[in-house]
Amino acid sequence: MNSIQSRLNTVAHDFQTCLECHALLAIYPGEMHPDKISKLLNIEPTEIFAAGDEITNSIGRTRKVNISSWFLSSENNVESKDLRAHIDWIIDKLSASHSGLRELQITSGVKMSLRCVWWSAYGDGGPVLWPEQMKALADLDLECALNIYFMPDE
Repeated sequence: MNSIQSRLNTVAHDFQTCLECHALLAIYPGEMHPDKISKLLNIEPTEIFAAGDEITNSIGRTRKVNISSWFLSSENNVESKDLRAHIDWIIDKLSASHSGLRELQITSGVKMSLRCVWWSAYGDGGPVLWPEQMKALADLDLECALNIYFMPDE
């Protein structure tokens, strides 16, 4: 990392206020087949769906995919309750793919976002990002959406 000593929140894989978290790079390729994303980025997605394909969900219902999508998720790939670790995993996966990512970003009809989900364990606290994650996302021209959930007291 760096020599900054003033940070309140050290990296903690057992982040006490977090129940669960993950990060997901979602790319919607428009008219492009999602397999082309894998080739451009030289990354295998954790999930991929092509428009027109039929998929069956966990309860046995089959439906036709309307919108192609390509997903790279830290869920089940990163063992940490610190969102920074999940974002770093996505950033690391993209580290050798800057030109492919840029090509996708300038392609008409392609949309993408880094979606982060964070569930509070106690109804307070929240995820922490350091300047390193923010700078890396800015350098990649990736927007970051945070979905934060606070569970009601039972």
